[in-house]
Amino acid sequence: MTPMKFKTQLEASSYHAPGGGELYKPLREKIVDQALAQGYDEASMIEHGVTWADDQDPWGHIMNAGFPHYASACNFRLFESFEEHLKDKFQDLMKVRGIGVIVKSSILDIKRPVTYPDSIIVANRIDEVKPDRYHVTTTMWSLRQQAPVAESNGWVVFFDYSKGKPANLIEAGGVYADLHSALAEKAKIANQKLAKWDEMHPKKHRGAKL
Repeated sequence: MTPMKFKTQLEASSYHAPGGGELYKPLREKIVDQALAQGYDEASMIEHGVTWADDQDPWGHIMNAGFPHYASACNFRLFESFEEHLKDKFQDLMKVRGIGVIVKSSILDIKRPVTYPDSIIVANRIDEVKPDRYHVTTTMWSLRQQAPVAESNGWVVFFDYSKGKPANLIEAGGVYADLHSALAEKAKIANQKLAKWDEMHPKKHRGAKL
């Protein structure tokens, strides 16, 4: 998709303005609505406004290393959402006391080049939950292209740092079992939404962008 055209460069970078810029509001709302319909988590979404000085490589694209950085920031917000269920144990997770989290694997697929000026919406979808880990898909959309530009997939493990091994949340009981139940329900709803989206939007076979 050809990036949206703006009358001036200042308009094109107006996502940096307080409030995110009025011209980007409909672009932002459309992507967020699509993400929610596909089962992505609204509470932990982030937006990263591409900066001319920090994000570009010598060819004028977002650096490859930038996408994992955006995904990590979004995943950290997902960890922060665990506070609702962990309550007073939440700081133990954040400060690596007892049961915490550790990223076991992460695979990045860059789908399209992104250039300045642009802004990226990043969102997580929990796909599968086991007693000691969950699988998450983190997708990044370009507001100007109105399309996904990168996707990260991987497993996050609940790890008992005091014992040096993965932690079974169900066996740990209490607030940890509550967190496991909440994540399992979140994954169930996300997968139902994704199945409905795929049914309504069958994938078209097109040539690869990258």
